[in-house]
This record gives sequence, structure tokens and C-alpha cells, in this order.
Amino acid sequence: MKKVVFCLRHAHENNPEDYSSAIIYWYGILDRLGYDVLYYDYNNYNIDDLYNQIKEFKADFFIHVNYLIGVHDEFDKLRDLCKVFLLSSDAHRFHDSNLKHWIPHVDGIINYEGIKEWYLRDGLSEEGFLKMKWGFNPNTMCTDTQNKIYEIQHYGGLHGNRMPKLESFKQFGKEVRLEGFLTHDEIKKSIAQSKYSLCFSSNAIGTRNELKGRVIEIPSQAVLLTEPAPELETYFDDDEIIVFNSVEEAVDKINKLSEKEYNLILNKGKKRLWNTNTVYHEWNKILPLMDPDYKIIDPLKIIKKYHNNEYEG
Repeated sequence: MKKVVFCLRHAHENNPEDYSSAIIYWYGILDRLGYDVLYYDYNNYNIDDLYNQIKEFKADFFIHVNYLIGVHDEFDKLRDLCKVFLLSSDAHRFHDSNLKHWIPHVDGIINYEGIKEWYLRDGLSEEGFLKMKWGFNPNTMCTDTQNKIYEIQHYGGLHGNRMPKLESFKQFGKEVRLEGFLTHDEIKKSIAQSKYSLCFSSNAIGTRNELKGRVIEIPSQAVLLTEPAPELETYFDDDEIIVFNSVEEAVDKINKLSEKEYNLILNKGKKRLWNTNTVYHEWNKILPLMDPDYKIIDPLKIIKKYHNNEYEG
């Protein structure tokens, strides 16, 4: 069994009582795919300690979640022991300011929305470019089904142009329940209690639309009500979510849905999530590029083995 050291924050950076987003998205996956995994807490980062743990563990791979704090050129030392990979979101926005500076110090970069030509231009080898989609993590994202007591919900920050759009929903007769910075368990419950959960695609500074990680959180328990985003069509078909270009269009689509039609969309979205959009599916695609000994598996076998009670197939 090959060994992986996964470096990520265990607790949320703003709330030590909550999970970090990295734990939520990536905990428990490689363990299920046949690796022995040691999770190293980045909040306690010390290069000598990390080096010694990797050496003692006899790791084959080290994966570090990029927190945009800086570039750890001292990771060169770790490459004497194992292969080193960076895992990063916000690949488009932060390529020039952060990501490209990692290239000399890692064997590969696992990224979302990354543009391959940029990385090759800046010196990354072709085999080092590892593009992954967002994935639903059954180990952390499942929750009990709840009664639908809210029609539309939105969770998270209200930066950029989100607040004016939320006000527009009110003008069209739809009250949106605003959830601030909840814990992960509270977010899951709130989504499950809502018929629809909103996803706005504009980035924080309003310069472009981008794909949000919530596109694989929401459909597990509610209908995703989202603006268009790059590559969204690779996750869901039109009849599995509701896409809108304006608030008026969103309200019009909601008002026209019967309960039967709503449930059809909800169930199709859940089924698509479990059958094609889990992190098992995504790691199964890129692990052969990282590990030549990895044997491709059927993700549904893993899902049915470990998550059969929750599986929405």
C-alpha cells in the first residue's frame, strides 16, 4: 500500500470549532482508494517536523493544499523523500500572483479552472498539469433529509454584486433566506431545509464569472439555482439544475414549476451528483497521472461499499 501525507488545515481559519474547507472537500478519499494517508495539520506547520514525519512515514507522495500564504521553496527538501504536489483552487485568479511561483518546487499542480497553456508557458511539465473538477465528498457532505421550510436560501458572503441581486429577488416577490458564515453542519442542514439554494457566479471583484464549489454541495439536498459559469455543463445537464441569466428569469422559472416537476429536477440533480460528480470520480481520473501503479477503479463500487445508506443512485 502506497503512502500519502496530505497537508491541510484541520480547523476553519476563522472558527476553530468548525472544519476547514480542505477537510470538507478532501478528507477520506484517498484512504478509500487504496492509500495509507497521514493528515498533517498546516496550522502547526514546521518544515523540520514535516520532513521528519514524511521520512518516518516513508511517504510516496506529499500533497499540500495551497492557502495563498506564500510559496514554500523549502519543499525542495521534501522532494528528496517523495513526489510533491500542490492542490489549489482559484487557479485562474491567482496564477500570476501565486501559482506559477510554485512550479520549480513541486512535481505537479492539481488545480481547478487552470489554463494549461499558462502553466506550460511558465515552466510546468505537461505531465505536471493535473486538472480536477469540484467533487462531492460523501465522507463529509452527506446530511439527513429535512422538511422543506424555506423556498430560496443563500449562504456565505455578500461581496461583489450579490446584495443588489438578492434585493431584486425581494422586488419580484421572493424572500431569500440569507445564511451568513455558518458552520459546515449548519450549512448542510440549511440546504436540506430549502427547496432552492442560490449560486452567483461573479467573482468577488466583478471581473469574470467563475465556477463555485457549491455547485457540488447544493444538489445533494436542494435544487441548484445558479447563474451560468464556465464548465458548468460538464457537471449537470439543463434538466438537473436551474440556470438563470437574470433575477426575473430565475423567479419566472421557479413560479412555473409544479411540485412534480420540482421533485424531478431535485432527484435528477442528486443522481447526477452521485453517479458522476464525486471526488472519487475526480481522483480516479488524475491518480494514474500521479502514480503509475494506481489501478483505475469503478467509483460506484467504492460508493456502494462505504456510502450505500446515503447513495442516491
